[in-house]
Amino acid sequence: MLLNFKYMWYDKFLSIYKAGISHEFVLYFNIRDVVDNFRYIDRYLYDEFIKQRGFSIVAFYDISKGLTFLDPAMEREFNKITSNSAVGLNHALPSKLFYHIDVALRNTKMVLFIDHAEKIIPSGDVASLSFEERMALIWICEWSNSAKISSVGSTLFMLANNLAEINSEVLKSSYRVEPILVELPTECERRDYIKYLLEDKKIKIDISIEEFAKLSSGLSKKAIKDIKLKAEAEDVAISFDFIKEKKHSVLKKEYGDVLEFIYPVISFDDIGGMDRAKSYLLKNVVEPIRKGDLRRAPMGILLCGPSGTGKTLLVNALAKSSGFNCVKIDMSRILGQYVGESEKNFKKCLLGAQSQEPVIVFVDEIDTAFRRGENGDSGVSRNIFNEFLQFTSNTNNRGKVIFIAATNRPDLLDAALKRAGRFDKKIPILLPETNERAEILKIIIKKYGFETDIQDFTPFAQQAENYTGAEIETVVRKAYEISNEQNIDNTVLTEEVLNEALIRCRPSTQEVEFMTLLAIKECDDKDLLPDKYKEILENRHS
Repeated sequence: MLLNFKYMWYDKFLSIYKAGISHEFVLYFNIRDVVDNFRYIDRYLYDEFIKQRGFSIVAFYDISKGLTFLDPAMEREFNKITSNSAVGLNHALPSKLFYHIDVALRNTKMVLFIDHAEKIIPSGDVASLSFEERMALIWICEWSNSAKISSVGSTLFMLANNLAEINSEVLKSSYRVEPILVELPTECERRDYIKYLLEDKKIKIDISIEEFAKLSSGLSKKAIKDIKLKAEAEDVAISFDFIKEKKHSVLKKEYGDVLEFIYPVISFDDIGGMDRAKSYLLKNVVEPIRKGDLRRAPMGILLCGPSGTGKTLLVNALAKSSGFNCVKIDMSRILGQYVGESEKNFKKCLLGAQSQEPVIVFVDEIDTAFRRGENGDSGVSRNIFNEFLQFTSNTNNRGKVIFIAATNRPDLLDAALKRAGRFDKKIPILLPETNERAEILKIIIKKYGFETDIQDFTPFAQQAENYTGAEIETVVRKAYEISNEQNIDNTVLTEEVLNEALIRCRPSTQEVEFMTLLAIKECDDKDLLPDKYKEILENRHS
């Protein structure tokens, strides 16, 4: 049974085709997946588009298989149109074969699928391409501008996993090649596909189909089917943990080279202090997204404050408390040594993140990760920076892709990154107050499972003024070290031991006052500031 879904990529292609804007398209990203329950993209296009429009030839070309046809009659028609001059050339290279394809495209209504286009016209400077690659590039570019091909009604589809792997020449405005993003299935599509897979009721499942659909975000239908088949093979029920394990394996294989996946174990209840920040994130990120009111969600959030105050910890806790997917952009995974490799990796990174919506995308030390460009890097930094600007300002991502960045030097960020519509909420993460330090002490002791006879941590919190959360954790670990050295029964953390640890461990974070002032001045909402800092913010605006 065919499902009556409207696929965004197909609607976009069809509207461009009907408007006469182009007859040559690049379909990229999720092109190896089944479109509905069983049809792959070429078969789907044949059933929904080609069959009704009277194309006389449907042909397929890739560098390994050469030129093939949907059926023998179409091959005979191709040979007739080309006066049999192409007979025996089906496996020839583009320099010999594409001339004959050109003749057919101009003289009959023909569809040509070019698979693995990135292997035929790879990315990189045109001068670095081989003779065959340059010839293929010239033909493909010329076909897009051919009025004769357009008037005959011939259509070309190039297929590629990653748009950045195709030579950028074909995407220039001087040519009429239209890129079409084939996205991963939506939650609704996944749910209906899962229903279809489970119709035989041969597999045990411990969760609902709706939960399965939510947990499978970021996966293709093929990957979802693999989960079902592996559960059958292992004779186990499909459960939350089973899906999580298999999903992690799939995503790591697909995007692990360009993205770091975060699976947090702590929630907001496990971190002390930061009450204003936690409250804001719950009310303006978690709750609106869960309710579907995406208008309330900020486009991006910038966490500012001294090192060690818990910015990264807060992001992990948000991911756990919200249940959203969470990934981290690590530029060391992105930057490559070959021309165009870094830009290709970054495009893949963004697509991988977007495929898992709702997703938190974390960028640590963003002031060093994204810069407009420096001399000597051949424009790589500028290209990646511009790509990042474009992606973070796409309003279609609001409430779906939540960008959160951390920095202790917001003054070094490019102004374009901080403007409203990108990182439009700046939250200061400052040194904890006395009551917050007491809470942090209690939580850290509980986290490590240390024994203590201390009932009130306020006196110790008062002694720990100007300590960051990370430094307070150092104090607790030092106290445990001292209790072991002194052979205290059960290594209990007593008042004496904790006092001694505070004496021995002094604050070491550099430039705390300077970085605190920067964070306060960057803040755009005084409700997020402790009372004692609000006057500084008001003076900034006066």
